[in-house]
Amino acid sequence: MNLPLRNRPILALAALALALVCIARPMFAYVEIPYTLGRVIQEATQIAVLRVEKVDGEKNLIVFRKVQDLKGTAPDIVRHNIGRGGFHPREWQTIMAWAQPGQTAVFFNNGGASETCISNYWYQAYAGGEWWNMSHGEPYFLRTFAGRPEKLAGAVAALLAGQEAVVPCMADGDKNLLQTAGGRIQRMKASLKIQDYDIKRDFVGWGGEEFRRIEGMPGFTHYSALSRTDPDAVGVNSADFDGDGKPDLCLFGSGRLTLLQNAGTALNELSLPVGGARATDWADYNADGQPDLLIAGTSGLRLFTNRGSGKFADDSAGLPQEPYYNATAVAFINADADNRPDILFANGFLGLRLYKNVSAAAVEDGTPKLGAWQYLGPFDNAGGKGFDTVYPPETSLNLTQEYAGKNNVRAVWKAGAFTDKAVNSLALFPADQNSDSVVYLYRSIDCPGATDLPVSLGSDDGLAVWLNGQKLLSENVSRACTPDQTRLVLKLKPGRNHLLLKVCQGSGEWAFYFAADESQRAVPPLFADVSAAAGLGLNGLGGNLKGDHLAIADVNADGRPDFLYSAGSGLLALNTPQGFVPAANSGLQYQCGRVTPVFGDFSGDGAPDLFIPQPGGCKLYKNAGQGKFSDVTARSGELAQPFTGATSAVWVDLDHSGQPGLLIGCLYGSNRYYRCRPDNTFINATRDVGLHQRVFNTRGVAVADLNRDGAVDVVFNNEGQESCVLLGNATIKVGRSPEPAKTTARVARAPGGRSVDGQPRAPRVVQ
Repeated sequence: MNLPLRNRPILALAALALALVCIARPMFAYVEIPYTLGRVIQEATQIAVLRVEKVDGEKNLIVFRKVQDLKGTAPDIVRHNIGRGGFHPREWQTIMAWAQPGQTAVFFNNGGASETCISNYWYQAYAGGEWWNMSHGEPYFLRTFAGRPEKLAGAVAALLAGQEAVVPCMADGDKNLLQTAGGRIQRMKASLKIQDYDIKRDFVGWGGEEFRRIEGMPGFTHYSALSRTDPDAVGVNSADFDGDGKPDLCLFGSGRLTLLQNAGTALNELSLPVGGARATDWADYNADGQPDLLIAGTSGLRLFTNRGSGKFADDSAGLPQEPYYNATAVAFINADADNRPDILFANGFLGLRLYKNVSAAAVEDGTPKLGAWQYLGPFDNAGGKGFDTVYPPETSLNLTQEYAGKNNVRAVWKAGAFTDKAVNSLALFPADQNSDSVVYLYRSIDCPGATDLPVSLGSDDGLAVWLNGQKLLSENVSRACTPDQTRLVLKLKPGRNHLLLKVCQGSGEWAFYFAADESQRAVPPLFADVSAAAGLGLNGLGGNLKGDHLAIADVNADGRPDFLYSAGSGLLALNTPQGFVPAANSGLQYQCGRVTPVFGDFSGDGAPDLFIPQPGGCKLYKNAGQGKFSDVTARSGELAQPFTGATSAVWVDLDHSGQPGLLIGCLYGSNRYYRCRPDNTFINATRDVGLHQRVFNTRGVAVADLNRDGAVDVVFNNEGQESCVLLGNATIKVGRSPEPAKTTARVARAPGGRSVDGQPRAPRVVQ
């Protein structure tokens, strides 16, 4: 029996739900409009923090025990029957994958309907006697809050105390991204006074939750979740791209790239007009003191010039253009030793490419400069005949010429006080001349190089457009003027361009609209393709190979950077004045594919040694000079003991031993840290820093002092769960600890990094 909703504040459905069916089988619908946290709190009669006590994975039942009442008084035991409800199987699957004893949730209800927040997800349930029965997931509630329940509990308490809080939310817009919890994270103000959703008013910044204190990991003090780049996460690197002295981050995967600007207590997310990336690198290619970003993306090579203050200009047009792309790896390299970064690029279709830096000291601002508007008229449009009449400006543009206008009035060019991106009135003449008339509009556009400039136009009534004497548009229409009625791309030539508009009016209003895409820039050639001369290209070194990683180092101490290409069984190329040549009998051989070798001097002799993550057992190579390496894995101490899933690594002194160790990112098992001892052997110090406690499923790892406290902080780009930052502990003591328990090669993982088979779980996070 359907019961209409009448004067009942049913939580989350008050605005949209149409009916509530009997308890055994409720009708349900997603919450389509955004809710503020203040409104959710206001409509709930009970809000409680719950902790999972028991889980029945066969019947999809969860038993919670109340931890704390935030509003009203909830029962001590709350039972949820998840079943297999929802509009999509992922809804109950997401909930049950999360459900492990000890997990925290925040439960909002009004006695009949409820919304429950778990880690980065919500679901709706209705009261049904002893059990609350889930009706469906509530992914659109991620616009209200997207994060961990512990954070939400603190925010709710603050709001109920009359305070304002800042909470992470998923950006509104693409509902498919909301459905899969893949939307962009933003921070918004929340309070009980904020009942309506207004992003312009309440937006604080992009990015997720602030850092939270953790216990049980001696090497680290705080944790922060980062944006996900999975599926197919790849890597992470760091650069101070806004020049404030704090390292910023770039996380990337094949489907998504995100920049995180270090704001001290939070990481603000910046966007670039790219999809994903298979490789990225930073260098100041134009010598302006700011690091620029190079991206090997799914659509080819992209170059973003740093314009300061966290802003980037897409200068990819300044790169050599390939006929087709399969971008797999990229790196900046000073190939010709002139102290100007060149580009080494792996194109799976055309081999290794080398682009020589030919940019000026600093790329000039190539944005087209739009001149001031001028207007000329009126001319006669009686009977609508003026549109097809060719008046003098259409054949000869002379801004000093005087013409006989409508009714033989004197028509001369005059300055127009018009505003771009606004509808501008053209009723500029005596009243009897503002109908059945024609006016011409002119502006110059100066451009340092050829570029395409998209523009938006509107008119009341007819509109014609010329660029440099060529007619681009002819619309003989009768309409009211609005923005974006017509879109054009102006193909600008270097130097001065001449734009002419003709607007014809019948009766009533007379107006026009103009807006240009100000992000467009003319970009001169910045790099030149010298692949063949450098011994590379389709017919050169490595031309028959396809690889996915490039590592740069001067391995033979001749002052010229060499490179290691992860293709085949590993290709070491030496940089000579005549070009790149293969290193004969280098001694290197490894399994390539989704592993990132790293150079580092563990022996302290000044020569770069090499560590290579491998799925079944890693390899350590000692630099023997002259482009040759010796495999010292068997003599490396505990590093020689095989373990599974290694994907990435970084050389770092994580526990202040005075010598660089190895931090290794792994799939299927915990990440590992190996301390280097004075005799150049390694000891497994994973337990010393606490990394044995959790499986991150890491694809990329980087280190930086994000909070400038002198301790090394760690960034993991993870697969199948949130990426994260661990802030280093400056007071950690070096010490030997027992070997951690071994894990199997295949560990079943649930979303969020939780184990479903007894493997290590996450340390406790404290507000």
